[in-house]
Amino acid sequence: MNKKYKYLIACVCSLTMIGGVFGQANGFGFKTGPSLGFQKWGGTSRQPLTKFSVDIFADSEGSGDTRNTIYGQLGYHTRGSAFRYSRFIDLNGNVSKGGSFSMQFHNIVLELGMKRFIKTPTKLQAFYALGLRGEYTAKTKFEIQESYRDFVRKYNYGISLRLGAESRVSKVAAMGFEFNIAQDISRQIWVPAGTKWYDYYTGSYTIGAEQSIRNFSLELSVYFRFLQIIVYEE
Repeated sequence: MNKKYKYLIACVCSLTMIGGVFGQANGFGFKTGPSLGFQKWGGTSRQPLTKFSVDIFADSEGSGDTRNTIYGQLGYHTRGSAFRYSRFIDLNGNVSKGGSFSMQFHNIVLELGMKRFIKTPTKLQAFYALGLRGEYTAKTKFEIQESYRDFVRKYNYGISLRLGAESRVSKVAAMGFEFNIAQDISRQIWVPAGTKWYDYYTGSYTIGAEQSIRNFSLELSVYFRFLQIIVYEE
């Protein structure tokens, strides 16, 4: 089966599942916050890419002080890395200001997972969560090494580990914060060993080494969660 069709089937199944979560939701809301994107190129880490992410989410939870929650969320996240350089003066005395270049991957992210709330002696409820992510790269922005654009893989997947806490601000609303560690399993860029590259400076071709680039992101979010109150009548 063609790889694109496999991803399409997986997305349809995921959307069906997240639709079920939204249909049975006890809570729904939105979250946003800063993120740091990391990548390793040639075994060497680049500087982090600083961006923002935004998500909408829904969850369907059990009852009790310690409860499990099935959640689903859909969001827009920017992955990638940056290359920064400092101010320098060349041999002729010309001053060059410092700056940065980035490689950005603007991804639509669908995630499904399980969250567990932990009972605490305060009104603040702590939780941890584990989720599976599927991502689609809607667009890219390469300020350096544009030749790698042809090797971008648009469909990717990974896991997320979330830690956070929330507190009720009213009977039907809660506010919280969340720290997310997002590690990709698949490769955002893969260049096979032996690929020929054209060197514009020398006017000749060179044989390149394999490049296998995976995204790793750290995200801090603030969220608002609106609760559905169910009243049972006899």
